[in-house]
Amino acid sequence: MELELYGVDDKFYSKLDQEDALLGSYPVDDGCRIHVSQISSLATGLVSAMMSHWGKMMAGNKNSHSGVCACVCV
Repeated sequence: MELELYGVDDKFYSKLDQEDALLGSYPVDDGCRIHVSQISSLATGLVSAMMSHWGKMMAGNKNSHSGVCACVCV
């Protein structure tokens, strides 16, 4: 699976290719999106579960910023 980070203007920022790096070590900003490509059926389930968990976590956190995260699977 390959992950790429795009800005709000759909400008390519970076590949998320360092497995041990935290998301905060990349130039992530409000409105950025993560594009997922070359995904296997196992990874599809993992990404779906992750996004579901993230959505529930954000719904329960009323004091969080209003940033938007989108996951696009190809």
